[in-house]
Amino acid sequence: MDSSNEKKTNDSLRLSLFRAAEAIVSELGASQLTFDSLSERTGVDEATLRAEFPDREALLSAMIEHRLERFRVRWGAYESVLPDEPMRELKALLLSNLSESTEEKNLDSAIFAAAASNPALLRTTSDDIQGLFDILEKSPLGLAQASILFFSVRGYRLFEQIGICPMTDSQRTDFQEQIMLLARTMYEQKSGE
Repeated sequence: MDSSNEKKTNDSLRLSLFRAAEAIVSELGASQLTFDSLSERTGVDEATLRAEFPDREALLSAMIEHRLERFRVRWGAYESVLPDEPMRELKALLLSNLSESTEEKNLDSAIFAAAASNPALLRTTSDDIQGLFDILEKSPLGLAQASILFFSVRGYRLFEQIGICPMTDSQRTDFQEQIMLLARTMYEQKSGE
């Protein structure tokens, strides 16, 4: 098999493993994500899993990277359809955070649970977090006001991730609309100064 076909096969295997792992976390909880449960779910023998991911932390780290890549793709998709105006990047950031799937929210919960006993897992995201704060600081609103919007969205997401957000789908849509309205209002006020 040539190297490009081997890479496609490996990428396909990793993607199917990530999807199965996310499903396990979503259905059964983070504690049930083991090589045994993943092998049972996918039919991939444990030796192959361990060749791909030496331990559970390596699997979770790879899943975090995969999750961040999906987030970047979604962010880029929002940015590509929003009007070309100064607030586009910040709006795309907010919308991409608000539109995460149930599996991604459950994966975040698993990451929190795993990071409680292994904080090193969060190192994977530290550069991305710094990049987010650079974007907030460079936004037309400046760091303080852009952070108000960002942390409002992330706070909402945290409540969803830990399963204590009582909002209905309709209320969630209203929240998203109000965040975008607040962003526009804040920008208009800042531009009028």
